[in-house]
Amino acid sequence: MYLSTYLFIEKKSDHSCMPHNSNSINIYRPAHTKICLTPIFFFAVTIILNSLIPAQAQLTYTHLAAQYEKPWTCGRLQLIPIRFKDTGNGQKDFINEQNSLVSGNIISFEKAMRQGKVSVKETNTSGGDDVSLLEIRNRSRTNIVVNSGEIVSGGMQDRAFAATMVIPPDRHKHYLPVFCIEKGRWGKKSKTSSFRYAGSVDASVRKQMDVSKKQNKVWKEIDKLLADNHIRSTTKAYLDLYKDTGKVDTSCIYFFRQKILEGENDYAGFVAITGDRIINCELFANPNLCIASFETLLKGYMRSITEFDTHPDVSKAEVKDFLDKFMQTEEQQKKYLDKNGRLYLKNGKPLHLIAYTE
Repeated sequence: MYLSTYLFIEKKSDHSCMPHNSNSINIYRPAHTKICLTPIFFFAVTIILNSLIPAQAQLTYTHLAAQYEKPWTCGRLQLIPIRFKDTGNGQKDFINEQNSLVSGNIISFEKAMRQGKVSVKETNTSGGDDVSLLEIRNRSRTNIVVNSGEIVSGGMQDRAFAATMVIPPDRHKHYLPVFCIEKGRWGKKSKTSSFRYAGSVDASVRKQMDVSKKQNKVWKEIDKLLADNHIRSTTKAYLDLYKDTGKVDTSCIYFFRQKILEGENDYAGFVAITGDRIINCELFANPNLCIASFETLLKGYMRSITEFDTHPDVSKAEVKDFLDKFMQTEEQQKKYLDKNGRLYLKNGKPLHLIAYTE
C-alpha cells in the first residue's frame, strides 16, 4: 500500500507484537490530526486514493545508469554504483524535480540519534501501549531520513522501522510503523527506558519486512538466523546475533566512505554483492537522500555477509539481468516490486526503491 509513508496505522495492542484484532483503525497524520475509521471504510478510501495517485517509477534506465566497469570492492563486499545521467536539459529538469521532493538538508537517522536531534518513544493510546508504532520527534532544523530496517534497541522491546520516510524539522509527533525484533520481551523494562541506535537488519530479515510485511515471517527469519548461528537467546532478540562487535570490518567501512566522498554528487544507489549472490539493489529519489543513507546501507550489507560468502564473483551479465527486471519501464518495475521489493513514495513520487532477487 503505497500510502503507508504518510498514513500511519495504529490498532489496539495486545503487547505481543502479533497482528492486532480491532474494530477500528486510527490514522495519524504528521500534523496531529487523528481520524477513526472502520476497516471497510478505510479500505475503500485507500483504493480510491491509490487510483488517483499515479505510482510514477521514474527510477528507471531513462534517468539512471549502472557503473559496471568501476565497481567498488573491499573484502567480501562489492558495490556497483548507479548514477543519475547527465544528458540534456530534460535530465536537468528531472534532477531539479527530484531534489525538490525533499527541500533543505538531510541527515541520517543514526546521526540524528547520536547528536540528540531526534527523540524516540513508545506510543500510548486509549487502547493501551501499541508495539507496532513508535513516536518520533525531529528536534533539529534539518530533515531526517529513516530507512526501512533501521533498528532502535531498548524501550519495551527492540524494534526495526517498517518503512522509509523523511521526518521534517517541524517538532511535531510522527508515528512510524515498526516490526518487533525481540519476541520474548515486553514490559521487563520501564516505559521510560530510552532507545539507542543499533544499526540495520540484514537483507534476509529486511526482505521479509519489505516484501511479506508480516510480523510472523520476520520472527521466523530471526529464529532461523539464531539457530543457524547456534545462538540461544532468552528473548529471541535479533541483536543477540551481533554482540561480537569485532565482526565489523572497519577498514572496509572507511574504504567505502572514502569512495563516495571522492566521487561526484550524482549517486542514485547501489547494487550490493557478496560471494556469488546479489544482496539487493537500493535506489533513492535524489543524490542527497542516497548519500545521507549510505552508511546505513553499508552497515546493513555488512551484516548480510555470511561465513559461507567468499570474494564477490557475480558477472556483469548477471547484474544486468537483475536490473533489467525492474529498471526498463514503470509498469515492469511495479510488477517486479510487488513480489520482490518495495517502492516507498512521498506525495505520490518515488522516495526509495528496494529490489531483491527472485
